[in-house]
Order: sequence, then structure tokens, then C-alpha cells
Amino acid sequence: MGLKCCACPFTSKRHNLFTEVKTSAPGRTPASLNYSLQVGLNQTPLGNDGMRKILLSTNTPAPSRKSLQKTSNKVLAKIKTLNTADMSRRCRQLADVNPIRGQVSPQSIDVQCDGMYNNPLYSGVGETPFQPATHTVYSVAENVTAKHQIIKLITKNKICSKHGHLRDAASANHSCSPGECGANLPMQHTIGDEFTWAREGMAELLCEDGIEVKGVTTDPDSSAGRAAESLFKDGLNKVKPMHYLDTRHLSKSIGKSIKRDEKLLQVVPCRTKAEKTKLLHNFAFDAVDRCTAEINQAYDLYAGDSHKMKNKLSYAVDAIVQCYMGDHALCRKHSLVCNGGIVNWRLSPAVLDKNINSQKVESFNRTLRRSLPRNVTFTRNFAGRVHSAAHSSNNGPGDSILSLCAGRSGLNKSSNGERCQGRCWGLGRIGLGTTRTTDCSFLGDLLPGADDFCGRGLYSSPSQGL
Repeated sequence: MGLKCCACPFTSKRHNLFTEVKTSAPGRTPASLNYSLQVGLNQTPLGNDGMRKILLSTNTPAPSRKSLQKTSNKVLAKIKTLNTADMSRRCRQLADVNPIRGQVSPQSIDVQCDGMYNNPLYSGVGETPFQPATHTVYSVAENVTAKHQIIKLITKNKICSKHGHLRDAASANHSCSPGECGANLPMQHTIGDEFTWAREGMAELLCEDGIEVKGVTTDPDSSAGRAAESLFKDGLNKVKPMHYLDTRHLSKSIGKSIKRDEKLLQVVPCRTKAEKTKLLHNFAFDAVDRCTAEINQAYDLYAGDSHKMKNKLSYAVDAIVQCYMGDHALCRKHSLVCNGGIVNWRLSPAVLDKNINSQKVESFNRTLRRSLPRNVTFTRNFAGRVHSAAHSSNNGPGDSILSLCAGRSGLNKSSNGERCQGRCWGLGRIGLGTTRTTDCSFLGDLLPGADDFCGRGLYSSPSQGL
């Protein structure tokens, strides 16, 4: 933009109304605002078309779909690289924390794992012989610190953005390069193969970051525990891994097994089948809640002492059986099926040894739904949106957006190594709070006129990021 005098032929020099991002590619230099827009879009359920619709609804000229998609492709590729480096840095921090805690092997850690699909695998039962999901994210979080940070992501995508998956010749042997589309799994492959995804993630942790998994927390029906054991049997892991069970999913699985038990349905004291089914479901909920209450009371009574808890709960099992089923003397004497024993799924010492939870990866699945809503299928930039969600989960939404816009991962430092320890009022201007001591050395690259925001001044260093 320039100024022209109406009284004389004077014309000023042209000045950009926006900051530019320096790139080595030929052509026009992209605006940093366009890159920052994509950073924000990829941490919301909104896509490029949704953004255009909002702008057009306010009678604001909107960018073209093609330019938005090209910018999205560039930004998400950089976000994936930044988040991968950020997760590797967190793995190195875990190796530094373990010796302080007295761990013999600083490279061995406990993790929790879980997979998420864009469509539930059971939704196609009776409708199609194939699994209905086309996207899956297998996330691995550490169980060393209280933050339970995401340290590894495995993303699988069956859909080619070039529609190669719709052609018979290309569906069996996908020929697109990773830079052209986001598909990395053939259509005929089983997408619910959690054993393979878990083994791949643990192998990458070992090869790339030197982290060995010695404890895995999963759902009761997950095969991630077998994946860790397979690495140990192959000689890749030095320590035999321990498989822990998530308490919430364990209780849910026990309740389902009780509801499906036909023998229990036959002995329920009701007249009609509907009444029997209702009473059996109530019994399933009550039995699970009873076991959970026994554990909670034992934990409070013995202050988490596992040996005392297991000893006490071994007697509580007999009390529960007497409460629900009565005396088993006749079963021991006459039955060939029931010998009066106890189907001890929840309160046995072996199960109590495995009590832990995987709530971090479960909560991360909710964060993924923010960037990957169910009603939208992202083919080209599926993996980039996953890494954007993980970066937001590990760093917090505010710090994540600022860090990704600046193109740096972790702590942002100025060019001369100093840090602004003042309270930057510029963060309040962009809606990220005003009461937080932060490093604002990179805001000069991100916000025009940011020097006026901070009382101590900002360092004006050229943008090195997106």
C-alpha cells in the first residue's frame, strides 16, 4: 500500500499491511496471517469451507478454496514435524526424571495406550463384511509424571485424497506418494489391528527415542499388552513388560459379561423374560458398583497398602457371593459345572495387582474429536490435524497456538538468549490472558505493532517458523 498526493505527482513507497514469512520457494511471499489462521483452524472442528462460509456470511471477501487448501497442506506438514520433535523432547525429559526418582533403568517407563476410530467398529455389524472405519489414531501417553503427556502417535488412513482408493487397480497397491495424499493403509487391511499399531508405536519409541516400555495400561480387550510382550520375546526389550487393566473399562466389561450370561438369566426369579432381563441388568450394575465400593473402602481404610487390601478383599468376595447367591453346598456335591467356586473377575489379587487407569489417552480422544469431528472426513491432512491436537494437549491451547505460530517447539527464546519476564499485555489483546508471566520475544514476528504491547519492549527477531 502507498500514498499518493492529490495536489502533486508525489507517490510514497509501498508498504505491506501484513508481515510475510520468508521461504526459499519462488513466487509471492506468503502472509504470516494465513499461516496463523490454519494453526487455529486445525485446533477446532472448523475446516476451510466452514471458515469461508463464516467470512461470506459477514460480507467479507473470503480466500479461495484452493489457496486455503495449499496453505493447510504446508502448515500441517510443519505442525507434524514440530509436534514430533516436541514429543521426542518430552521423552528425553522422562529419561532425566527417572534417575531422580530412583529408577534403575532411566530408559524404561510405563505407558497407557488406546485407539480411536472415525467410525465405531461395531457400527457395521450385520451390514458389511468390512470394518466401517477408515481413520484410526493410536496414542501412547507416559505414566511417569502427573501430566501423562502424549509421547507417540500412530495414524492410519485408508482414504486417498486423489481418489485412488476408488480405482480397482490402485486400491490393492496404492501408488500415491506421502506428499500427494494422506493414505498410508490399503483398503483391504484390517484397521482395527491394535496389536500392530501398538507394536509399531513401541518400536518407534525404542528406535527413535531409546525409550523401553516396561508397563502397559489398556482396555481389557486390547492386544497392546501382547505387543509389548512380543518385543520382549524378540529381544528388543530387556525388561519383561507388565500389562495393567484400566479400572473403568474393566468394570464395564464385567457388567457386559453378566448381562450376556444366559445361565444367570434362567435363574433370575421373575415370571417373564422382559422382567428377567431388566433384573439381570440391574444386578450387573449393582455387582460392579459393589466391587468398586469394596475397593474404595479398602483403599481408604488401609491408605493404599496393596498387601492389606488384597488380603481383606479376598474375604469380601465370599461375603458378596453369600449376599447374592446363597449357599453353594449343593453345587459342590451334585453339579458337574458349578463346583461352588467363585468367578473372581474383579476382586482377585491377580486383578488388583493390575489396577490403574488410562484416563489420559481417553481424554485425548475427546481432544481429537475437536480437530477431527465425526461429520467431517479429512483425507489429505488427517495426520497433521492429529499432531496439532496432540501439541495442544501437551502444551495447553494458548501456548500451543503461540508456539506453532512462532514455529518453535517448547520454550521460546530470543536471539540473544534473554527472556522477557514482564507481564505482556499483548497476550490479553489476543485473548490469552493477562496474568501470566511469559516469554513474549517472538510476538514481534506474529503481531504487527506488538512493540507497543509490552512495557519492557519486545525483541524484533526475524521469523524462523511457519
